[in-house]
Amino acid sequence: MTVVTVFGATGAQGGSVARALIKDGFKVRALTRNPQSDGAKALKNLGAEIVECSDSDPKEVLEKALKGSDSVFCVTNFWAYFEKELEYGINIANAALSAGIKHFVFSSLAPCNKISGGRYNVPHFDLKYQIEEHIRKLSKENPNFVTSFVYAPFYMQNFKTYFAPKRTVNEVTQEVSYVLGMPSDSKMLPLDMGDIDDIGSIVSVMMKDPTKYSGKIIPFSGDCLHGEKIAEIMSKVTGKKVVYNFIEPKVFAQFGFPGAGELAEMFSYYNEFGAFDKLDKTEASKIAKLTNLEEFLTRTKFQLE
Repeated sequence: MTVVTVFGATGAQGGSVARALIKDGFKVRALTRNPQSDGAKALKNLGAEIVECSDSDPKEVLEKALKGSDSVFCVTNFWAYFEKELEYGINIANAALSAGIKHFVFSSLAPCNKISGGRYNVPHFDLKYQIEEHIRKLSKENPNFVTSFVYAPFYMQNFKTYFAPKRTVNEVTQEVSYVLGMPSDSKMLPLDMGDIDDIGSIVSVMMKDPTKYSGKIIPFSGDCLHGEKIAEIMSKVTGKKVVYNFIEPKVFAQFGFPGAGELAEMFSYYNEFGAFDKLDKTEASKIAKLTNLEEFLTRTKFQLE
């Protein structure tokens, strides 16, 4: 039985991957900072081996955690350690090579700065791509270390958290409506989006055939929509009036929360180049069932209060 070690196993991406791999008959070793968390306990109940390990651990600790595994799924979290993401991602890849891992699947993102000719600076994309470049170099120098890459789009889950529509009341008519405000410009490219739970089934297919997916990037998008269409689908699912409000990225950048400036840059990049620039995003739908926005909102019982 193939043993796959999953980094970030209690997070959105790692959790989806771990569950899909278990379902498809892989032996999963789930790495987590907190083995006592509800997420870790749930994976253990599904049959995963739980190992306490952090992305930031020294190489020898990581190597020990990876020993005996055949394959690895790795996702790094910029928002947990910011510029240190590059150092930790490179360290994980080096540890995997030293531990004798045969197939390393990394969740990467497009190099916004490179694609835009230096106009857009989105560290949580660009640092992942620098990690990807290092991983590719290791693979080129060590052909038995097969590497593959998956690119996620804007998460549909964000519509239930950071980008949830806000309730408004018309002072004259007292009509209640909901405003979806985003820096996604309807005069430019539509927004690629996906249910992050779909990543698991994609990675599982990649794990089953390392040779086929060697060096490949599989980007996925369950829907690609302008803001007005997103609002229309939300209205249909909830039975409530949702309207779209485009927020200029430069205005969004001034919002007071951490990361506002970076997200504004990300949307400026999305507006001009899309999530994946010139990459082929059709292959993912051929190997896995991808969830569109209406399906996601219906399945997750999306509601507006």
